[in-house]
Amino acid sequence: MSKIIIKNTKYADSRTADKDITKDKLYDATINHINDVRRGMDYFSEQIHKRGLNHDYTKIDCFDDVYAPSVLSGHTDDSFKQGEWYQRHITEERHHVNDNAQIDINLIDILEHIVDIVMAGKGRAGQITSRYCDIDPILLHRAYYNTIRMLDEIVEVSNAEELLTEEEEE
Repeated sequence: MSKIIIKNTKYADSRTADKDITKDKLYDATINHINDVRRGMDYFSEQIHKRGLNHDYTKIDCFDDVYAPSVLSGHTDDSFKQGEWYQRHITEERHHVNDNAQIDINLIDILEHIVDIVMAGKGRAGQITSRYCDIDPILLHRAYYNTIRMLDEIVEVSNAEELLTEEEEE
C-alpha cells in the first residue's frame, strides 16, 4: 500500500497558525489541506471500488459447494451456514460483520455490509429483511476508530518546508 504524502498545513487553521499569518499563507495552506482531504477520500473510494469488484468472490470460487447444499438439498433455513464454503466465505469476506466481525473491522466493511443487505433483500424478496439490519453499536465504534487508524497508517507529512517563512520571502 503506497503512502499518502501530505503537506504541513499548520497555517490552515487559526489554532495552529502563527498570529502574524499572512492572508496568502492562510489561503495556500487551506488549498493544500483541501487537496490532502481529497486524496484521502480518493483512497477510500479506491478501497470501496475494490470491494465492489470482489464482492462474494468466494461463492464463485467454490460454486459447486454453494449450489449443492442450498439448491439441491432444498434447504430454506440457515443450515448452510454450517458448511465449509460458508465458513470460508465469512472468514475471507469482511462484509459479514454480524457472522464474523474482524478485529480490525472498518467502515468499508460496514458499507459493503449495508450495500449487500439492501441489494440482497430488494433483489431476492423485494424488500430489506430487518433482521440483517441490526448491528452492535460497539462494533460500529470499533469500525470508526479502525478506519481512522487505517488512514493514519498510510499518511505521512512531508519533511519539506512547503511554505516559506517571512524571512525567506524577503
